[in-house]
Amino acid sequence: MLRLEEVCLKLGTFELHRVSLEVKEGEYLVLLGPTGTGKTVLLETIAGLHPPGSGKIFLKGQDATLLRPEARHLGVVYQDYALFPHMSVYGNIAFGLRLKGESKTGISKAVEEMAGFLDIGPLLGRRPKNLSGGERQRVALARALVLRPHVLLLDEPLSALDRSTRDRLQRELKRIHREIGVTIFHITHDLSEAFFLGDHLVVMKDGTIQQEGVPEEVLERPANRFVAGLLGIENFIPATVKAHGEIKVQGLGSVNEETLALAALEGTEFIDLTVPGWAVEIFPERESASYLWQGKMLVENLNQADGHLEVELKHESGIGLRTSLSRREAAGMPIPLEEGREVFAGLLGEGIHWVSRDMDS
Repeated sequence: MLRLEEVCLKLGTFELHRVSLEVKEGEYLVLLGPTGTGKTVLLETIAGLHPPGSGKIFLKGQDATLLRPEARHLGVVYQDYALFPHMSVYGNIAFGLRLKGESKTGISKAVEEMAGFLDIGPLLGRRPKNLSGGERQRVALARALVLRPHVLLLDEPLSALDRSTRDRLQRELKRIHREIGVTIFHITHDLSEAFFLGDHLVVMKDGTIQQEGVPEEVLERPANRFVAGLLGIENFIPATVKAHGEIKVQGLGSVNEETLALAALEGTEFIDLTVPGWAVEIFPERESASYLWQGKMLVENLNQADGHLEVELKHESGIGLRTSLSRREAAGMPIPLEEGREVFAGLLGEGIHWVSRDMDS
């Protein structure tokens, strides 16, 4: 449906570097990256607002690199809604259809059907200033979707909303995708949003694609430390690769070597083992073969957050690990967790992956 081939662009001091990606028909692709990494520039390049310096953009198999924005048949929704303040909700939704020369009867039918689908029918006579943030975003979605675009481009569409409204609109976007089947290219910096909505995940940093794939696969096997950190992995344990692929974990002492058959490590000398929080167990109860390592650690900090207990552990070597427990799990500990108390901990082998270490970081 949408394909980018080696797209390069320079805007001032910022550059897109040979960006290649594909959004299949009916797919919900999420582009994830921190603020300032070029996500919006890429979206606007796809929309035709920035001509690439080199590379190609294809839409439905046709070269669209030099097409005018209005000829690309794309829908765009920005985080600030970009509604026309002097028009009613009806006028905003109908605007694109009028530009296309649709009949009044056709426009009225299309607007009312889309308003009904998005549950904004009672708002058609209002002006944008009299709408809530969530209502404005629904109107912006209706204005884009009523044109039946080839691809719906969403630029941080939920970032300006409060949490409860954002959660509702996440579910609404999922329903829109399921029931209409529109192809969606959605950019965000929010990890939970990306995993809730995306069929396909692309991670971007400084104008360059770092990794892409099914969200669960990217989370399980991040390509580098940047991707791992962006995906919420906080635990990194330094290790070195010796001759014949032998791995030596620094600081922890004896480890279960059978769990370190992680991947082919030829040519890699310094690595970091990535340990997701769920793989850090306090008072481990499984068979010892399940763990990369077991031993004593100190409870350094405890913090209540969003219904969970965040636990920071420290090994005598200086290695720190983070995990979180539900209140029920915390209450079920053999002894109460207290700061300064020594506990027995284990690292589940099934959660361990590795990334090459950036020696400059």
